[in-house]
Amino acid sequence: MRNWIVVALILLVVGLIGAFGTFRKDGALSFGTEKVAQEQTVAGDGIEEVEIHTGSLDLTVVPSSSNEVKAELTGRASKKYRDKLKLQLEKEGNVLRVSVEDGVGFAIGINIRNLDLRLELPEQQYRKLMLDAGSGDIDIAQLNADHIDLHSGSGDMTLKKLNSQSIEAEISSGNMSFADVTAADLIAVDAGSGNVSTEGVKAKKITVDVGSGDVELEDAVAELQIETNSGDIDLILKALEQPAELETGSGDVSILTDEQPASARITFSHGSGDLDNEWDGGEQSTDKDDRDVLLFGSGSIPLHIHTGSGDLTVGAK
Repeated sequence: MRNWIVVALILLVVGLIGAFGTFRKDGALSFGTEKVAQEQTVAGDGIEEVEIHTGSLDLTVVPSSSNEVKAELTGRASKKYRDKLKLQLEKEGNVLRVSVEDGVGFAIGINIRNLDLRLELPEQQYRKLMLDAGSGDIDIAQLNADHIDLHSGSGDMTLKKLNSQSIEAEISSGNMSFADVTAADLIAVDAGSGNVSTEGVKAKKITVDVGSGDVELEDAVAELQIETNSGDIDLILKALEQPAELETGSGDVSILTDEQPASARITFSHGSGDLDNEWDGGEQSTDKDDRDVLLFGSGSIPLHIHTGSGDLTVGAK
């Protein structure tokens, strides 16, 4: 009986492939899709603000090698999508608007699309970059803008070598990664579910709010306010030089530095959890609010850590 079930399942899969899919020359299944290739360019002169609106596709934003803005939409899509897909690159005054419209709306049946949008922007100081994306991975690199405002539904977000006054990045579900990102004022990160990791990020203040996921900050230089409902928080720093507030509902917290903190006061409140100080120095006590206190030097740098259930580890990298 089991053999007949296996054979039936194989025949079902083969039938579906025959109904909806064909093999391309490269051996991959097309599933009835057709090639998409659209390109537009506009002069980059006078552009101060960039607005990007996308649906379900992967987005890459990189510097241009010229003074032109270039947008390329590539990939594959079902014929009904391909025929109605429209890449739009428009300048209105000092604002550049980039969008992809499909004109399909709600449709019954199997509709497949796998699209990539690549946007090349001239290297200059922009006043604002705004992104409103549906689903798909987002990769933005080497951009200078006074204000960067990014909102996405689902997919991973990767930001590299950005320079700004303020950065706001929000995603419903997906991992977020920051590397060599600098903001003179605030970097605000909001994730519904997914891990957040940073490396070499600098700002006056960094806030991270995660529904469920781990947070790891390496070599961050900023005042920190980090919260995750469920997940670990790891600070991997050269030194403790900025205040920090770290909170997790369920998860462990670790604060690791190159050398023993010179002057820091770490308070740790928890539902269930232990404080583990791996340094030889540091005075440990309990304050009037029944919080564990770990004091290094005069305690000039305050750090407040709270876990619902989780341990705190302070030690070397």
